[in-house]
Amino acid sequence: MKAFPVARFLRPRSIAIVGVSPDPSSMGGRALSNLESFGFNGEIHLVSRSNAAIGDRACVPTIDDLPMGVDAMILALPSAAVLEAAMAAARRDVGGMVVFAAGFSETGDEGRALQDQISAVCNEAGMALLGPNTLGMTNYVAGVHLGFGPNTPDPVDARPSLAVIAQSGAMAASMRLSSRTRGLRTSFSVATGNEAVTGVEDYLAEIVDDTATSVIAIYAEQLRKPRLFLELAARARENGKPIIMLHPGRSERARVSATSHTGALSGDYPTMRALVEDQAVVVVETLEEWLDTSEMLARFPNPSVNGPGVITDSGAFKGLALDLAETIGLSIPDLSGVTARTLAERLPTFASQTNPLDITAQGLKDMGMYGEVAAIMRDDPGFGGLILSLMPGAPAVGKLKAEAVVSALAPPRAPTALVLMGGAAPVAPDLEASVLAAGIPFFRSPERALRVFGHLQRYARAKADAQNTAVMPSAPVERIEGSGTLAEHLGKRTLTEAGLTVPQGALATSVEHALEIATRIGWPVVAKAQAADLPHKTEAGGVIIGIDGPDKLRAAWTDIHRNVETARPGLALDGILIETMSPRGLEVVIGGRNDPAWGPVLLFGLGGVWIEALGDVRLVPASISKERIINELHRLKGATLLKGFRGSPPVDLAALADAIAAVGRLLVTHPEIAEIDINPVMAFGEGIDPVALDALVVLAD
Repeated sequence: MKAFPVARFLRPRSIAIVGVSPDPSSMGGRALSNLESFGFNGEIHLVSRSNAAIGDRACVPTIDDLPMGVDAMILALPSAAVLEAAMAAARRDVGGMVVFAAGFSETGDEGRALQDQISAVCNEAGMALLGPNTLGMTNYVAGVHLGFGPNTPDPVDARPSLAVIAQSGAMAASMRLSSRTRGLRTSFSVATGNEAVTGVEDYLAEIVDDTATSVIAIYAEQLRKPRLFLELAARARENGKPIIMLHPGRSERARVSATSHTGALSGDYPTMRALVEDQAVVVVETLEEWLDTSEMLARFPNPSVNGPGVITDSGAFKGLALDLAETIGLSIPDLSGVTARTLAERLPTFASQTNPLDITAQGLKDMGMYGEVAAIMRDDPGFGGLILSLMPGAPAVGKLKAEAVVSALAPPRAPTALVLMGGAAPVAPDLEASVLAAGIPFFRSPERALRVFGHLQRYARAKADAQNTAVMPSAPVERIEGSGTLAEHLGKRTLTEAGLTVPQGALATSVEHALEIATRIGWPVVAKAQAADLPHKTEAGGVIIGIDGPDKLRAAWTDIHRNVETARPGLALDGILIETMSPRGLEVVIGGRNDPAWGPVLLFGLGGVWIEALGDVRLVPASISKERIINELHRLKGATLLKGFRGSPPVDLAALADAIAAVGRLLVTHPEIAEIDINPVMAFGEGIDPVALDALVVLAD
């Protein structure tokens, strides 16, 4: 899917305001005032039925009286007048419109129908539409403010710059205002509103290559062009332009309606998050993280994969920092030997040389220690930056600490955060401004600083991982015909053709046939009821394991048919699958789905009862390489089990990664597969291929 063209609209040379009024408090009046205050140097056209002029600017009575080819049009009109205005704008080859009015799709069916009519007009004419129900957009680089809200110019200078694209005008304004207090410049601010024609992706397509923008902050409740977004995110990553996204709406509905564990764990939000994070988009969960991470990446757009050095003058904070770091997945590296020895020479004898580092209360007697220790820690090659989390003391004391640190570190060479703990406890009035002027982000909460560094580390890892992409060969299976859930024996046939190993066995249609199969493959065996409408066989009593002789197999045959008839009266079975019993290994799960919007995604992790209890899985693009699969396996919370646990041998990770990659190839090359869930897959020691013990394959309708 291509982006809707918005270049002409985003950087207009001519602007018309429809519904303008001499009343400076009206939407049209404020829009005109904003353009003038921004010093827009292009043509401004005014449309008013009741005014021949506004100030010294002449008005025309209708849109049809405008010159052809106006680049941008502001509609300061009620919702009922927008459709007629859109048709007139299309006749005049207008590049794009801003519709402030509400009362469209957000109000119900009638409003949606009106919005759809307006969208049809704009799409046919190739005319961009921002909104409806929007606060507008501002191009600070070109001095263009297409909005009615209060705003001030933000001139281009050497400050790090932020572009904001948000479906909520309030969120866009909040980020814009908050980022200015952090010493950042705004390049663009776009509130996309109802996204009747243009949305987040269309403006991202223009801004992603903009040289005046350092980072892009996105607020999105829905990404309407997911695959385009992924392409643009990859381009942003290649351009060294971080994207920080706040995406609410983690619904449980997908989990409730899921057919399998894979479906439950890869719902809409998890799939979106996995795929955008794979392209190094930083997904945050709070407004504070959105702002904090945007600031840090604007100042330090190329963070290291290494965690930070942490300096404090509170011994209690060390443990708290380590606990939170573990919770958020932030690594806290050890000191290098050189750093530890150098610190030992500078710190009092009772101070421990560890990371986090407590310089102790001795710093109050020797303020120079703060800056000297910070410089020593900064130079440790194993650190990706510094967090200095200090007690504020009296305002004058906090200022002395900050000055010592700033003088030693400014300008910072790597991500650096200065924290004066104490929340709202007073600090020197000019302290924050002086710290920011030195290029060092300033916090009052150490938790916020640690969370930011967690995002920096994940961003750096994602960028590094993205360099290792897979080449996906064609899967060795033909198109799978049909729809809906395949019976297990048919699903396993597909997996076998794709290169996975399944237990020896065959489908039996009579008890004599079952005995023949069991004798051929060897006892003990497993018997499983087979039907497309029986995806969860165990719950229906359709699985019996450990059958070690003919008499037990005859009994199992009878029991399975009786159990299934009780659980699912009238269900016709294809037969009963007779398979060899697998030796013990580590149970893992391999699955995936072809998401209708996002495309193929792959899931793997600890299986069997582990997936029920822990949900310890990794969700990644289905085209992931074998090397990256192994890296992701190491990131499982239960990765220790893969290395051998309580006498069990280490799992052959290369063989397991091959099996996972085979499922990925199957999903990529077969979009007719809606979902695959292989649980458990039994993984073994070196030289033994994993075996898919159970399989659920669902074809798209």
